[in-house]
Amino acid sequence: MITIGTVYLLHFERPYKHARHYIGWTPGDLNRRLRQHRNGTGARLMKVITAAGIDFIVARTWTGGRNLERSLKKRGGASRCCPLCGITPRVTGWDQPDTDHTTTADTSTPYAIKIVPAICACNRVTHHAAALLATASITCLDCHQPVVPQRDVQEEHHVLSH
Repeated sequence: MITIGTVYLLHFERPYKHARHYIGWTPGDLNRRLRQHRNGTGARLMKVITAAGIDFIVARTWTGGRNLERSLKKRGGASRCCPLCGITPRVTGWDQPDTDHTTTADTSTPYAIKIVPAICACNRVTHHAAALLATASITCLDCHQPVVPQRDVQEEHHVLSH
C-alpha cells in the first residue's frame, strides 16, 4: 500500500560541513515533524545541526510518498531544487503549475517563493515562505502560539543568511 504524505526540503541557515539541505517525508502533520527535527529527534543530520545550533526553513514541499522522497535523495544536489538558493526548479510531473497549455504565460519562474517576516506572541520574528504561512499552521517553539505574518517590520531577528 502506498501512503501519500508530504515530502519537504529544508534549507539550513548556514552549512554544516558540506550539508545545506535535508529532504524528508512525513505521512502526517508536517508541523509535528518539523517540531521533532527542531527538538533533535528523528534523522541523524537533523540531530547534528540542532546540536550545532543551526536553524532551518522549509523551502519547498511536494505531495507524495516515500518513493518520491527516495527519488529526490538519489538525484543528489538538493540545492538544484531549492528556491532559496536562487535556483528556479524545473517543472516536473510531480509539481507542474496549473496553467492552460494554450496560453503563453511566463513560466520562467513558476516557483518564485516570497519570504515574509512572521511573528508570534513572544515577539520572536522569523522568516517563512508566504505560501506556507497561508496554508499551514506554524507554532512558535518558545511560546507555543501561532506564527502569523508580520505587517510592519521595525527590527528583524533571526534573519536567514545565505
